[in-house]
Amino acid sequence: MDALVTPTADDIRTSEAFEALMWALTRPGTREPLAAPGMLPLATNLVDRETTFHATDATLAAALAATGARPAPIGAAEYVFVPLADDGDVTRAASASVGDPLYPDTAATIFAPASFGAGTALRLTGPGIRGEARLAVAGIHPSFWAARAKAARYPLGWDLYLVGEGEVVGLPRSTCVEVI
Repeated sequence: MDALVTPTADDIRTSEAFEALMWALTRPGTREPLAAPGMLPLATNLVDRETTFHATDATLAAALAATGARPAPIGAAEYVFVPLADDGDVTRAASASVGDPLYPDTAATIFAPASFGAGTALRLTGPGIRGEARLAVAGIHPSFWAARAKAARYPLGWDLYLVGEGEVVGLPRSTCVEVI
């Protein structure tokens, strides 16, 4: 006899958050809707007791530590949750791991709060983008884009998620970002 397992509301939210993250990196620059707003639903979807994280927000850090994930300095963390609103934030974020030639998968994935539709205008090109895409992003200091370009030497670099109110945008390290 086959038994059907009915997913709980939490199962559905978790699945939707994971899908939003997956599609965001698959289609760089596309605003993917989130079932639940904020960074926490995305973060708890990725971290577990086998991962390390760095979070500047104390509430988020406590929630991630409760999953069993281990806090780490920014240069050693697999997942980095930081604002990028000012030059000091950018300087700290620039110390996140870009991986190494033998193990590019050890690069950090950075999550930063942002808003879309206004702010710095970006032209995006690369895998997953037909021709080019354009995106306006606020809440990210303009110096971040130069720091990202310096760090991105594919396959090295950071995968980046910009988390807005109810939506997320992914920029994998393979995406070329030009400020226009």
